[in-house]
Amino acid sequence: MTPNKITVHCSATKDGVCFDVNDIRQWHKQRGWSDIGYHYVITLDGEIQTGRPIEKTGAHVKGHNKDNIGICLIGGLDSSCHPADTFTDAQSDSLRYLITCLSSEHGIKQCDIKGHSDYPGVHKECPCCDVHGTLKEWM
Repeated sequence: MTPNKITVHCSATKDGVCFDVNDIRQWHKQRGWSDIGYHYVITLDGEIQTGRPIEKTGAHVKGHNKDNIGICLIGGLDSSCHPADTFTDAQSDSLRYLITCLSSEHGIKQCDIKGHSDYPGVHKECPCCDVHGTLKEWM
């Protein structure tokens, strides 16, 4: 895969509950997938974990996976299971670092970095944060 897009996702798990790449891999395999759909997972403490190898097409945005790197932030639901920006400062710092590295390494433009819900036909709040607004703040 030659990446030219990055998509940010969330795990749609409750605020403060720890999950990691192995949990998501298990969930996705239980759905019959060959592996985790995301290339990277960022845990609550900001650890960047590798998921699906970057050379392999992801499984994270139906119809838009070719050349698209998937990053999943753990969280995205408040204590009542409503979509919310529950992400820690450590996660935000790691997301900024990872996006900066990946976009530089692969020549990915800011306009090609999106949240899952920014794609046509997606009817979910994922990643439960404003990716475009966050990118503007970082610049």
